[in-house]
Amino acid sequence: MSISAQYQVLFNGIIHAFKEISPKQVTIQSPSSFTAPNMHLEYSVLINVIGDVKARMIIDSNHNSFQKLCESLYGFQIDGELLESFVGEFGNMVAGKLCIYSAEHNIQLDITTPTVMVSETHLPISTQTFTLPISMEEIGHVTMLLSIEAS
Repeated sequence: MSISAQYQVLFNGIIHAFKEISPKQVTIQSPSSFTAPNMHLEYSVLINVIGDVKARMIIDSNHNSFQKLCESLYGFQIDGELLESFVGEFGNMVAGKLCIYSAEHNIQLDITTPTVMVSETHLPISTQTFTLPISMEEIGHVTMLLSIEAS
């Protein structure tokens, strides 16, 4: 499978994961190349993807949107350390579904433990980084970043 076909499977897997997890309507814009040398993050989770493809997956949003997402999934709002834990677990849900989807398309992936970042964070970005803007009805916006690591 070509590298571009692998990337397409990753994007389709991420889209599939968000649509399967969110109980609300999900609207996903087309991916675009992210060209800035650093990414300003507000409230996010980072998960490394390893296996046939190596990448960093970052889900970034804001405190309020993650609270609303939790409430839409579980019926109640949380805050503080519980919300941070939820953000990490949400990252695991997306990454786990990505791994299953990828395996169905003959790409073997595994994930690392999520790293939750809850204050303004600046991360260096590799040359092959793509952004995928996602809107969830009544929840808010999420930015999905996929940073492909050189093999």
